[in-house]
Amino acid sequence: RPDPPTQTDRLMRAYPELRGGRRFVVIADFENPAHMELVQLISVSDRPRCVLDRTGGRAETGKACLRFTAGSPDDTIVISNSIAENWYLKRDWRDYDLLLMNIKSPRRNLRAEVEIAAGAPERRLAVHSSVALEKGWNAIRLDLAEVGERIPLDDVREMRLSMSGLDKPTDFYFDDLILTGNREDLFGDSRNTEGALYVQRAGRRWNVGAGGRFELTFANGQIVRWHNLAQDPYRVRNLVEGTTLGPSPMVIGASDTGESGFAELGKTVVARARITEMNPVRVVITCEWRFVDDVDAPLNNQPFQRWVYTIYPTGQVYVAVECTAKTNSWSASQLGLAVTLSSRTGDGLQTRTSSESAQPPTFATARTESTDSFLLYTLSEPHRFVPIRQQVADERRRVSLVATRLATGLDVETWVCQLTLGPASEISDRQASARAIDYCEPGGLHLELGSFGAADRPTVGQNGFDQASGCYVIAPDGGQARFVIDGRVRPRFSPAFQIIDTEKLEAWIYVNHLIFDKVARDADGNLIFQLPKTIRDRTTVEVLLRRSQRLGDA
Repeated sequence: RPDPPTQTDRLMRAYPELRGGRRFVVIADFENPAHMELVQLISVSDRPRCVLDRTGGRAETGKACLRFTAGSPDDTIVISNSIAENWYLKRDWRDYDLLLMNIKSPRRNLRAEVEIAAGAPERRLAVHSSVALEKGWNAIRLDLAEVGERIPLDDVREMRLSMSGLDKPTDFYFDDLILTGNREDLFGDSRNTEGALYVQRAGRRWNVGAGGRFELTFANGQIVRWHNLAQDPYRVRNLVEGTTLGPSPMVIGASDTGESGFAELGKTVVARARITEMNPVRVVITCEWRFVDDVDAPLNNQPFQRWVYTIYPTGQVYVAVECTAKTNSWSASQLGLAVTLSSRTGDGLQTRTSSESAQPPTFATARTESTDSFLLYTLSEPHRFVPIRQQVADERRRVSLVATRLATGLDVETWVCQLTLGPASEISDRQASARAIDYCEPGGLHLELGSFGAADRPTVGQNGFDQASGCYVIAPDGGQARFVIDGRVRPRFSPAFQIIDTEKLEAWIYVNHLIFDKVARDADGNLIFQLPKTIRDRTTVEVLLRRSQRLGDA
């Protein structure tokens, strides 16, 4: 006879989040009476009870559960290690993305109040969630990424569970409190340490990074986490903790209300994001916010903010930003574009702007001593901006680098900029200036065969460089293209190239007469590649193309 299913088998069958080899840990499923050692009752009303029920559990995962009789919203279950001897509440939750639990309610219009607390009593931090319940079993899923923005997930000390909406003593049943990973590599290997690009889905978020170098986390269309993996491989220190990296549009002179001066455009924001390209050369993510009063109304004509991020493994991130600047009933006198970093005590955050330098581009830098992290923020078309200024919000422990644009009077404002992420110890102030000039005034590329393409794109200059995506756009001639990059006068920093009109064509790339195989295709099938180094000499690149000879290709 086959062996009967184990408790782990039953849990994996019941919860899709536990399948596929994902890491998970059971806080308590109450099939083992020792799980009750984690449970204590704070009694306020006259009739609260908290007992092990050996028959009332969720049938798919066993028989036992915790029965809680709540007589008041202040009656509380506390789950902690304070009296436990044979079972243990895991304190380090950083490897997990979801907290799962099941609650059985006798009727709807009741709510479960969940509090997760971390840190020693004298430094206790807590985050609270309120969940509406339906009649019967309710599967509750709490996103730990959001919890981790408020409390340190490496030192979770307790959970508190209570019920609201009561008008009389009521029985509730708790079962299967589980921590689980909910991550999936959509592209590449997030465990690599060789600098290869990867995209990982983590719950409702995306992690985009280069192994051993950096990782950026996108949530609701914004970068909410930046980790320097070279110094912080365990992702302990979020360099934008408590804020978003941006670049974020803001109304200059507006009060600091959290909406950066755009609150009048709508009561709420509908955020949408999609990955439009992911390959070994780059990842492209398009994000959009729509300001609305009614979330069910059509979105097409609503005020908006839009970002297109192009991320290379070298830490070069190019961003195109669009923003509603004027409507029939509202207008912004002056707009800025802000990049924001955490400035926690002890981090040693140091910032520097181009106003402190004799170089012409509009740029700013930020360094942190504790993580050896560096950021360079460079604006295209520097003549359209006043020098970047620093804005400090001490109560929120953040520093913003704000680029203010000269007024244009347009209904929609657009910006194009570059963020460069890297080790602070490897990028001096002088090199930062050189990188800013390389972005704003790209040069040193001599086209011998072929032509510069995509002249219809407003972000592509006469030299073929697209500042919005960080690559030269080149059209081949007769199945060939040849160009020389000269870095002898001015260094070129990891230039990238897009060879257009090459869909379904076989290609061979040679760099200084040696085959170059780190080549990919963009979303339209065009060739893209990047030379991942600083070029200080004369480098020749040749592209050879022919129609595919494979059977069935057009």
